[in-house]
Amino acid sequence: MDTEELIRKCKAISIGEDKEKIMNFEGSMRSKGRQVVVGCLVGKILHNRRVNQEGLKSALQMVWRTTKEVRIESLGNNVFLFKFALEANKKRILAGGPWHFDRALIILTEPKGFGEVTRQAFTHTSFWVQLRNVPIMCMEKDILKVSGEQIRTVEEVETDRYGDCIGEIARIRISVDITQPLPKMIFLKLEGEEKIPMPVSYEHLPDFCFCCGHIGHSFKECAQYKGQAKEQLPYGVWMKAIKISERARLNRNRGN
Repeated sequence: MDTEELIRKCKAISIGEDKEKIMNFEGSMRSKGRQVVVGCLVGKILHNRRVNQEGLKSALQMVWRTTKEVRIESLGNNVFLFKFALEANKKRILAGGPWHFDRALIILTEPKGFGEVTRQAFTHTSFWVQLRNVPIMCMEKDILKVSGEQIRTVEEVETDRYGDCIGEIARIRISVDITQPLPKMIFLKLEGEEKIPMPVSYEHLPDFCFCCGHIGHSFKECAQYKGQAKEQLPYGVWMKAIKISERARLNRNRGN
């Protein structure tokens, strides 16, 4: 029985004059509790199957390469606690996502409130988003920030060493609401002109549904899937962006 189900059953059972047992969490206890939370992240793996804790630990040790070992403990329902020995490692991992395990997204967040697992909101994760077909007039940091806000909360707009955003691709780091379909296009409307489409793609995007646009299941598992050919679905692999540095490496290899 998972934690949430156990809480529901306990709340539903009333035995005569059974009194609630309440512990006041104050003073030194609160201070000690804060010290525990500081070094922690909680993460949910959006996988349909139960995630193997040892497999997760082994995989993340290889990709995270922290200077000190990260303790990983299961909290149930594919939710895990990640306890870092160094705050610098925690911040680097949180800023370096999104991370995947077994092709499934790991949603990482700092514990909120007391850190009660059932109240943590695993609804947002940050992606580097690429915008194409950006008009020259819009190749400016503040304008691109407004463009990115059509998707969700903008955390950073990439600029070059001159502070400019000029180029074929604009990169914006955005906290994306993964409870909603992934936006695949932003339209720019100029007065008296036709709408300008700016396609959206996502770096390090895990497997997602080509039918409804949600992360967490494949199109064949989707309630909206009616047997269409993969190529006829409204979303596709073309929404997975290649990181610009990786694109440059591939182009160099093709030239050799």
